[in-house]
Amino acid sequence: MKRMLAMAALLFSLPVFVSAQSAQVGVSAGFTSSDMYGEVGGNKVGGDSRRGYTLGMFVNVPLKKTSISFLPGLYYVQKGNTTVKDNNRDVWTALRYAELQANFVYNTNGSKGNNFFIGGGPTFGVNLPSTFVSKTIVRDPIKSDYWLRSENNVNIGNQANSDVRFGDYGVNVLMGYRLKCGWGLSFNYSAGLRNIKPMATGDDYINNHVMGLQLSYLVKNK
Repeated sequence: MKRMLAMAALLFSLPVFVSAQSAQVGVSAGFTSSDMYGEVGGNKVGGDSRRGYTLGMFVNVPLKKTSISFLPGLYYVQKGNTTVKDNNRDVWTALRYAELQANFVYNTNGSKGNNFFIGGGPTFGVNLPSTFVSKTIVRDPIKSDYWLRSENNVNIGNQANSDVRFGDYGVNVLMGYRLKCGWGLSFNYSAGLRNIKPMATGDDYINNHVMGLQLSYLVKNK
């Protein structure tokens, strides 16, 4: 956690040293679709995608005399997957991370002030409290049927009783379009490279994968 905070402080203070006058701060919020891929004991990790949401803060730092910008951001991201989904049960893994993204993007800088951008970079995440969630429908002969929800905490670590290893990292690609007024819409895909399977042996591995759609606003400098 200390390393994560130190990296975040370094990235967000970078505009002061690089280009304080042209750097801009932005905020974003959107939706995610996540899944977990891998193999454990020779069997593929099964499941379906799970919808979630993300929100965060970022800094746009233009690199002088180029069309490239450094775009670091700190985000709350929901990951995980759905393991059971039918008319009677809905069971899913709700992993939550504080994620640092360090993207570099190419900007078209259109003549009317609108901008299409595309790029990518590494991601680094630390675990936040996460849960295994189950919803089961209860058939009531007197009242209307209802869903009964239960939650259990995800044990994070690398011990025999752990569910998920601490931390996550990977690569991110993104593309989007931003209007002159500061509003923008972007799509990103993050592929996890860290094996989050605790005490993995042989070829066992599990990786997080997340797609996101975000609406953002870039505050203009005065």
